[in-house]
Amino acid sequence: MPISTLIPVSCPVCSKVMIQKIEPWLRYCPSCGLWTSLLTQANYKLNSDTLLVEEKRYTALKPLREYNYEQLLNALCRFMPLEGAKILDVGCAYGWFLQAASARGMLPVGIEPEEEIAAEGLERGFDIRVGYFPECCKAYECFDAIVFNDVLEHLPNIDRVFEQCHALLLPGGKLVVNLPNSKGFFFHLACLLAQLGYKKPLHRLWQKDYRSPHLIYFNSDNLKTYASKYGFKLFHSQSLETVRLQGLWSRLLMDRTASFMPAAIIYGVLLVAYPLLTWLAPPDILLHIYQRQEIV
Repeated sequence: MPISTLIPVSCPVCSKVMIQKIEPWLRYCPSCGLWTSLLTQANYKLNSDTLLVEEKRYTALKPLREYNYEQLLNALCRFMPLEGAKILDVGCAYGWFLQAASARGMLPVGIEPEEEIAAEGLERGFDIRVGYFPECCKAYECFDAIVFNDVLEHLPNIDRVFEQCHALLLPGGKLVVNLPNSKGFFFHLACLLAQLGYKKPLHRLWQKDYRSPHLIYFNSDNLKTYASKYGFKLFHSQSLETVRLQGLWSRLLMDRTASFMPAAIIYGVLLVAYPLLTWLAPPDILLHIYQRQEIV
């Protein structure tokens, strides 16, 4: 047994003791439901050894992300005027959200650690800083909104992330987070399959052995509790789409270890089950919009 499994770990949300669950590298809080992993922090280098096929990842995620970004902006405009608002997109990747925000009249700034990924947005003229948050932010720089689109779950030291967001936001500024939900259908299914001995879906959800694995899984309640500790009040909560049929085949094959036949079976099942999953299954993606509060 690795020594790390013997060391008590306090939950960053409720401070209760977390337990090892399902895998030696997974920790779970029985009190608030938070999950964390001991997976290696991201190594942002594109190379032939990565499990991801970047071209398939691009094709797979673009339709889903662009659709969800429009839903996000539709929600955000209910709580602040978008025209002329300065928004920071942490982990902006190819610049898809920057494009959507710019089309709404916002003034977007992006941060992206992977230079090869940032190149597309830079070529389109967006203000993208290659590096890390918050180091890429300029002295005395402030924003009307900061957004983390499927990024927060990859970051270590999220206590510092929330502290810096509070410092960088103007009074009344908005913090927007969309991320995987530990109460979602696919997460529960993956945990069940792992307990039955089939661990690949769970490893895929945590992006184990990817260059940027998931380090934490929140649900709506514990994310709200955690954000409140750093001066953020939840204004809006909703779900976003987890799967879209457009790009689904590429998504199933963007992992180099994926096999054709299992992918084809999963694709067929999802095609049949898609209407039911859309309407009945617990959502796997959360969207939260917070407002910055003054800390007394």
